[in-house]
Amino acid sequence: MKRDLLVLGTLLLLGALSLTGCAPEPAPRASETTAPTDAPVFASDEQALAAATEAYAAYLAAGDAEEGAGTPSRDQFLALSSGEAHEQDLSVAASFDEKGWKQIGSTSFDSMAIQSAEINEKRRWEIRVYVCLDVTNSDIVDSFGVSVSQPDRPLRMPLEVAFVGTDQSNDHLQMTESRVWAGSDFC
Repeated sequence: MKRDLLVLGTLLLLGALSLTGCAPEPAPRASETTAPTDAPVFASDEQALAAATEAYAAYLAAGDAEEGAGTPSRDQFLALSSGEAHEQDLSVAASFDEKGWKQIGSTSFDSMAIQSAEINEKRRWEIRVYVCLDVTNSDIVDSFGVSVSQPDRPLRMPLEVAFVGTDQSNDHLQMTESRVWAGSDFC
């Protein structure tokens, strides 16, 4: 009798499973993940690279023009970064203010190459690039105008830099990370 009940229970379970396999799939319901999305801001890696190039050039130019604590130029510079990069910028600015240092000259870059361009979990564009930062024409000086830079400092540095779309616009990018590339020097 127990064996008959076990066989019957197994057959009922298998029958139920086979019926669920044949049932039509429920129609998808609208949600954030299935709702239609706007067309992508960047239709290609070339467009993403162009946007990152523009954002990085603006960031370096604002850094070159930055005049110190409490100035509009400092606010404009800090507005171009967020996240980890913004925290680094704030820390460096505070250190420079404390020591009476400032950057003079101009920084530049070349050899920017796209690493990735994708929509992140916050539904914003995130673009990562490799870039060679060139500080040949810039220096750090004290309040008397005397250089405090190490004479043997590297003048060209390979960096990995990340940008993300802002709350205002997914095609307006802020720098979120800037790290010296630990791999082989591509500069």
